[in-house]
Amino acid sequence: MAQSSSSAERAKTSIQDDDDAAAIEAYKTYVRVMSCIPPTHFKEMEKTEPESMRKLKLSLESRDQLKEIHADIVKEEALFVEERKRWLADNRDLYTDMNQFFVKRCQWETDFKEIHLKPLYEKRCIAAKAVPAFWLTAMIANKTLYKQIAERDTKALYFLNDIKSSRTTDLKGFELKFTFDDHNPYFKNKVLTKKYEVIDDNESVSLKAIGTKIDWYPSQKLTQQSGKSSESFFKFFSSYATVDPLSFDKEADELKGDLPTDYLIGTKFRDKIIPHAISWHRFSEDDDSDFGDDSDEECERCSRW
Repeated sequence: MAQSSSSAERAKTSIQDDDDAAAIEAYKTYVRVMSCIPPTHFKEMEKTEPESMRKLKLSLESRDQLKEIHADIVKEEALFVEERKRWLADNRDLYTDMNQFFVKRCQWETDFKEIHLKPLYEKRCIAAKAVPAFWLTAMIANKTLYKQIAERDTKALYFLNDIKSSRTTDLKGFELKFTFDDHNPYFKNKVLTKKYEVIDDNESVSLKAIGTKIDWYPSQKLTQQSGKSSESFFKFFSSYATVDPLSFDKEADELKGDLPTDYLIGTKFRDKIIPHAISWHRFSEDDDSDFGDDSDEECERCSRW
């Protein structure tokens, strides 16, 4: 695939000044296109654009590493399913109190993931930094999240380095943590969080959402355009409390009722994007994974490599 001189020039500019947001974006776009070039063309490119090739090779090596990490994640998830079945069979009859059983089960699940999955997520985070727009690509591939992302948002989401999820102290809610690169030119926050607290007073159940207030740089507020409110993914970090009564099913470990769209988006991150981020990528034209599919068949998706 031939490259235009303008593309090459933009890429070279980004190499010279990594602090320039537009240059960084241009280089990442350049790398994504360059990754389709046949290996037979690499030698000539190494002579004309050695620094571009060095970064490109780093990106491709990281993609291979991500595939290996993904295979390990799939194995550990399969082990989790089997071990969880065994734990339930051994412990369900030991607890007559559903609350106590719920807490013990959540603690077992948390401990398992801490030992078996957390190290793999940390390795993924390191490898993903060399793949342009890793998390943005995973988000756009999900139909639900794709609808929430305005075109202007993509420039800021290029700087998203990692997303993590954890349970709240009472185990019923959860918190999402979005970590951004230090060179993000859109807002000062390095970390944005969104916490969902389930308020259960034994008479009614409600939901409280607490998001980080974004400290925008001047003229970079993506939630506004021409002084007016505009559609943006970053409105996701707003805070609110529900009025309609809900219910919490401890057996299914899920909140039920007329749930806000915002909460459903949060569960997409928790259940689909974070654990299976790599599986949302198409790393080559031969990859036949269902790009953009939003089904619940994560296990099938995870075994696509």
